[in-house]
Amino acid sequence: MASPSNPFPVYLVGLASWFVPLGIQMVLFSWLAAIVLHMDAFAVGIAQVALMAPSILFLPLGGLVADRGNARRLLLRYHFFYAVPPLVLAFVLMRGGLSYPLLIAYGLAAGSIGAFAVPTRDALLPGVARGNLPRAVALATALQFAGQLIGIASASQADRLGAVPLLMLQAGLVLLGAVAVWRLPDPPPHPPVEHPSFWRSIGDGIAEAARSEQMWPVLLLNFGIGVFYVGPFMAVLPLVVRDIYGGGAAELAYVNLAFWAGTIVAAIAFAGLARRLTLRGRLVVLAVSVGAVILFAMALQPPFILLNALCFIWGLGAGITLTQGRTVLQIVAPPTHRARLMSLFQLGLGGGGPIGAFLAGSMAAIWGLKIAMFLPALAMVVLIGFVLVRSRIWTMRTVEGAPVPVA
Repeated sequence: MASPSNPFPVYLVGLASWFVPLGIQMVLFSWLAAIVLHMDAFAVGIAQVALMAPSILFLPLGGLVADRGNARRLLLRYHFFYAVPPLVLAFVLMRGGLSYPLLIAYGLAAGSIGAFAVPTRDALLPGVARGNLPRAVALATALQFAGQLIGIASASQADRLGAVPLLMLQAGLVLLGAVAVWRLPDPPPHPPVEHPSFWRSIGDGIAEAARSEQMWPVLLLNFGIGVFYVGPFMAVLPLVVRDIYGGGAAELAYVNLAFWAGTIVAAIAFAGLARRLTLRGRLVVLAVSVGAVILFAMALQPPFILLNALCFIWGLGAGITLTQGRTVLQIVAPPTHRARLMSLFQLGLGGGGPIGAFLAGSMAAIWGLKIAMFLPALAMVVLIGFVLVRSRIWTMRTVEGAPVPVA
């Protein structure tokens, strides 16, 4: 295999080939559950749990496998595996067999494969970044969400096109991305060491994060984002669009487009500022705080155009949080633990998400949509206060090559 002289653009192509289909899946899965099957709030929440729950089980395992194996070869296999669920769902839909259990099975399969792929791709990034890791993280994050934005825009045509063409596009792009992954160079071999058991290895990764005064507050806030932000976004927002605004796939895509557009704008802006920033923890706190304000405002059920504006601002905060949080971990994490620690970062979103989706869906079914947005926002305010009191996240400095906390 002939590797390119500059592998970072090839890495970005492989990244886009994964996240465009993910954007399609985000809208299409919610559309199938809430609009086509017309499931109630609790059932939509359970469907989102099925899509995100595998992260709880498999993200740490995926990180461990990547830390021990050849990340490029593993990622190549995951691309082939990830194309199977949409192809199967498309085949069943062509035969008129859509059902709620089938949607649950699709969510479990796609979520499981994705949980292995994410930390594996993150583990490859430092090797292709070519000396500017903060900028590479910001650019990869921007392209990740730009890909999702393209996928969301494509899925907005679900009412007109139907699900089958979009599922075929989803699978085709993932398979094309395997070519880019194949062209990446192999990462340096891992030093020969005696590997402890799975649970001891996972515990070692958690202990490494707990010992770092820079990593644990970022990881804890990220878990809060998964529970209190991702859950309502995935389980409640589709119902808000359907029940409050009378929308369908197009309106659902609009709010997603607004959110991810904000995320991309923030990520691109911070790519240019990557090496000038040091107070990354303070930026994370401020951005996460914006999300709580946005959820409070959404609970007031503003006009639809204002809802989209709020989603855009929320996306700006998400772009800051994800770029700066990932940068802190990529800089501070030792190479021997990097994939496991990045899997913990993603676990905050992917693992906290199903918990939040279940809670938010249940609250929406019992108390209504307003409470399902208000209570998570209130809980996030409490968590932010705890982290500010118990950590040095507000004053810590993180720079590539020499993380230096300050009093």
